[in-house]
Amino acid sequence: MAALSSVNGLFLRVAFLLTISFFCFKNVNSILENSYVVILTHSMNLPMLAMSPYSGQLGIFGVLFLMLAFSDLLPLLESNHKYFHSIVPARLTVYFILTSLSYLWTSNLYLHNNAVFLFCFNEVWLNFVIYGSIREERNEEFKRSNQFANNAENFQEDLEDEEAEEEVPLTTVQEIEQLQDDNEQ
Repeated sequence: MAALSSVNGLFLRVAFLLTISFFCFKNVNSILENSYVVILTHSMNLPMLAMSPYSGQLGIFGVLFLMLAFSDLLPLLESNHKYFHSIVPARLTVYFILTSLSYLWTSNLYLHNNAVFLFCFNEVWLNFVIYGSIREERNEEFKRSNQFANNAENFQEDLEDEEAEEEVPLTTVQEIEQLQDDNEQ
C-alpha cells in the first residue's frame, strides 16, 4: 500500500503550488533564503538566485503557479481519474528532464540556478509519489474486477463438476412405459 493515496498526493501538490504562489506575492526571498534551500544550493554547486521583492515578474509567476494549482484542483474535485492517468506520467517525464537540465547545463543561467532546480526537483518527487499511488490503485482495481470474473468462472466450473457427478441415466419413453406396466401388474 502506498504511503499516500493519489488524491492526497494531488492535494499535496495543489497546496505546494498555492504556497509558492502566495510567497511570490508576499516575499519570495523567504523561500530562496531558507537555510535548507541554501544548504541544498551549496551542496549541488548551483548558483543562488536572489530576487527583488518588488520585481514585476513575480506577479506573473504567482499567477502561473496559481493557474497550475487550479488546473489540478478542478479535475480532482470532479474525480476525473483519466486526466491524471495521462498527465502525471507526462509531467513526471518533463520535470525530470528539466531537473537534469537545470543541474547539468551550467552555461545557461536561466535554467542552472537554485530556484528552477528546487521547483523541478519537488515536482519530480510529488509526481513520482502520485504516479506510484495511481499505479497501485489501478492494479488493485484490476485485481478486484478480475476477482469477480475468476469467482464466476470457478462457480461455473463447480456447477459443471456437480452435474457430472450426479448423472442421471436417461431413459427412453418406451422404457418408462414398460416400467409403468410392470408396476401395474
